[in-house]
Amino acid sequence: MKQAGKRYWRSLDELADSPELRRRVERESPSLASQIWTAASRRDFLKAMGASLALGSLTGCRWPKEKIVPYAHRPEGRVPGKPEQFATAMELAGVARALLVTSYDGRPLKVEGNPEHPESRGASDAYAQASVLELYDPDRSKDVVLRQNRQRIVQTWDQFDAFAKAAFSELRRRGGDGFSVLSEASSSPSLYDMRARLQQALPMMTWYEYEPVSRDNERLGTAMAFGRPCRAHPALDQADVILSLDSDLLMNSPVAVKHAMAFASRRRAEDFRMNRLYVVEPVVSVTGAMADHRCATPSRLVPRFACKLAGELTSDPALGTAADKAALAPLLQQTLPAMPPFFADIVRDLRENRGRSLVVAGPRQNPGVHALAAWLNHVLGNAGKTITYTAEVDPDRPAHVDAMRALVSEMKAGRVDTLLVLGGNPVYNAPADLEFAQQLDRVKTLIRVGLYEDETSLACDWHLPQAHFLESWGDARAYDGTISIVQPLIDPLYDGRTPIEILATALDEEPRRCYDIVRRTFGRLSSAADVEPAWRRALHDGLVEGTRFKPDVPMPLADALSKAIEGIEKEGGGSDASPIEVVFVQDHSVHDGRYANSGWLQEMPDPLTKLTWDNAAAVSPALAREQNLTEGDVVRISCDGTSIEAPVVLLPGQATGSIALPLGYGRRAAGRVGTGVGVDAYNLRPSTAMYTRRADLMKTGRRYPLAATQDHFIIDPVGHEERERRSRELIRELTLAEYKAGPRQLATESARKPRFSLWREHEYEGHRWAMAIDLSVCTGCSACVVACQAENNVPVVGKDQVKRGREMHWIRVDRYFSGDPDSPSISFQPLTCHHCEDAPCEQVCPVGATQHSHEGLNDMVYNRCVGTRYCSNNCPYKVRRFNWFNNLKRLSDFQKMQLNPEVTVRSRGVMEKCTFCVQRINLAKIAAKNDRRALVDGGITPACAQACPTGAIVFGDLNDAESRVAKLHASGRSYALLEELNIKPRTKYLARLRNPAERT
Repeated sequence: MKQAGKRYWRSLDELADSPELRRRVERESPSLASQIWTAASRRDFLKAMGASLALGSLTGCRWPKEKIVPYAHRPEGRVPGKPEQFATAMELAGVARALLVTSYDGRPLKVEGNPEHPESRGASDAYAQASVLELYDPDRSKDVVLRQNRQRIVQTWDQFDAFAKAAFSELRRRGGDGFSVLSEASSSPSLYDMRARLQQALPMMTWYEYEPVSRDNERLGTAMAFGRPCRAHPALDQADVILSLDSDLLMNSPVAVKHAMAFASRRRAEDFRMNRLYVVEPVVSVTGAMADHRCATPSRLVPRFACKLAGELTSDPALGTAADKAALAPLLQQTLPAMPPFFADIVRDLRENRGRSLVVAGPRQNPGVHALAAWLNHVLGNAGKTITYTAEVDPDRPAHVDAMRALVSEMKAGRVDTLLVLGGNPVYNAPADLEFAQQLDRVKTLIRVGLYEDETSLACDWHLPQAHFLESWGDARAYDGTISIVQPLIDPLYDGRTPIEILATALDEEPRRCYDIVRRTFGRLSSAADVEPAWRRALHDGLVEGTRFKPDVPMPLADALSKAIEGIEKEGGGSDASPIEVVFVQDHSVHDGRYANSGWLQEMPDPLTKLTWDNAAAVSPALAREQNLTEGDVVRISCDGTSIEAPVVLLPGQATGSIALPLGYGRRAAGRVGTGVGVDAYNLRPSTAMYTRRADLMKTGRRYPLAATQDHFIIDPVGHEERERRSRELIRELTLAEYKAGPRQLATESARKPRFSLWREHEYEGHRWAMAIDLSVCTGCSACVVACQAENNVPVVGKDQVKRGREMHWIRVDRYFSGDPDSPSISFQPLTCHHCEDAPCEQVCPVGATQHSHEGLNDMVYNRCVGTRYCSNNCPYKVRRFNWFNNLKRLSDFQKMQLNPEVTVRSRGVMEKCTFCVQRINLAKIAAKNDRRALVDGGITPACAQACPTGAIVFGDLNDAESRVAKLHASGRSYALLEELNIKPRTKYLARLRNPAERT
């Protein structure tokens, strides 16, 4: 297929063919950049080879002897060494993620999505995958701590219980006067029940809830539109046309996994029912990368775009009332920003697809935009079809920022004597202008429950270690209201307690055990006549039947549009006076900062910037030219007298007037991994501008090294013209119109020429494993990267080694741009070992460490490898990793518990790569043999494919003609990467399909 001159590039350096990138390519791999010898002597060569052979011999040594103690009495139903799975749930920012966790001999090791749950259906995200690393984190809080006179005094739970008994007895005597609770967001019915009991016992107490990254603007917007706060539930699989107004539905949403799954179901287009996605946003997002049409628009101008759209739609007599048209008229008379070239296409598509379209607004946009989106969905007939609503659990709850403002006001007035902080980290992430940390000095007694002794704990009198969700009982609601029971898979490693148990201690009443409290709540909520079978069923399935919120289709108020426009103007939406704005964004790795100590997440490349171990101010190439900035320059970002300094990363597609600044970095007490990493953007974030504010930018003249992976492991050969030709072949794309026109020849001209092998073709009498990856639905979310890391004991190497190009990930997700650097198209391509039939790596290994199996796998025999790296040099895909150091040598005993016993733990000096999760293949084959049955298609799923929310990765047996992978390999969109090399890769890609509007 001809690409019509379309060129793909991974970075601006590649687009400009910079000398530095050319030097990297000439060295073939950046991981060897510091190892190139310009004038090696014979002595140097012999020294290096001697070291390689010595390391190779070490890898063959046996591990030190260990004593294994057998069960004296084996527990009933337990087979040692056999994995078991348990359903549980993980709560993040008040929303439950339903999970299925694999445990080996009482050690939870691997997390998957719960296939029985309607919002996960077996898929997961990077946060869930990394939760097991957090469980075994040696930096988690281990002690009950009392701080007096600046001294840290380790206490026992009995000592705290004695203190709490006296303190809360006095509070009960006073009716709770002076007592406040500050909680992170939670949907736990048991926590709600304990809160109600506590407020009944202490009627004068106050309860506040705060999340630094919330969806309160949607809540306030729906209240503006419908008269009451509602929770919106878009159905992306039902919409033919989707308009996103600064909404990252596919990545930074409480139900991103569900949205990605639903969106992907309409992007494969095998039945020609492909949807169309329009995105208007200031910051490049995953959703924007998947768009058919994207417009980079400063955040302050998105409301005006929405108003202009509403005005164009209401010009149709069938849409909107006379009052609506009158409300829009004054705003439309103002000077409006230039509309994108596809604006007319949006208007036409929305008009022609009434009842089959969808308009969604993101959490960064003000409530007026959300109200306007709700009104648009109503007049377009989408409500009840492509979007439904449910009532909020706590409709009277104030917005999180308002709650924090009220608490600080109470502390300033001296009306808070005792403050109990349940989770969260408000000292670090509260709005900067409220000075929350400073006001804590006015509180007599401060009690904090948390996983870590972080910034907030260091400011409190009592720190209480919190139990991890994998070691505690609990319950939580998914976004649709479905309740899941959180059940433990291991005893608390550090003797932590849950917030529910702390509230029970404050109440000084029974029951106090978390299990009993959750069981009591379940009995109250369950509609079953016999509670015990229903309880066991809920534990098995991971959800409580009949607890999903009832869908609703509320009618907008008569003046909903007027209120929406009033809200937009009140918030300053549409003001274009500011030339530069800073947009605070939720980070893809550390969220709001809570995962700063997770090495897996810190080293996971950002899907778009490809940064690791840092945040940076993302600016457009146009703004960089205007300000004379290059990547790595340190700039000072000033907002109303407050400033921070941050390095710059150039991000094609960023709105020219917008600077994206990820939150969650610059932690001061996050553990050994996360402390001091990146820049604290919360210092610029006031309560009056939680997402966007005007900024001034100044270059400081300093430089800061960034650990970005975007130019690592470059496939293309040396030479600009040759690289340009080859890079066009790595990504293949079709429009839906081209796909409908008939079969396309995706193979390049050189690949279609007859080729002959120097070796006898392999014959497979049994299985022939292969993989297919659909580029149309890959969102680049990197859940597969972390899932592979958890499954295969892939180590973290740290920022310095990443800068040297030595990251160890067995699967990487390459990000490509095409088109204008200021408004490019973006494509993602997961890349892992292709298990080639004529594998180049097998042909050059001097010790036969890499072998071809009788089922077509490219196996690695680690004990044979002597680290010559010949295989890496000969791999055209650059997917083999050399283990420079023994990165797992200094693990603590708790961290060692996380390692998968089914996978070899590699020492230094060996090559590593994807094995198609051969351990899962063998386990499935053994189980099938024991059951005297054949393997069924889909019975083996590698970790990457199991985690993938969109189902982009499919694994199976090519010898089974009816298998999904065999059918995908035969698809008209299928192509092999670098097929002209005649290495016959076992992984094939399906060309990406786009569905651009046909211009009239």
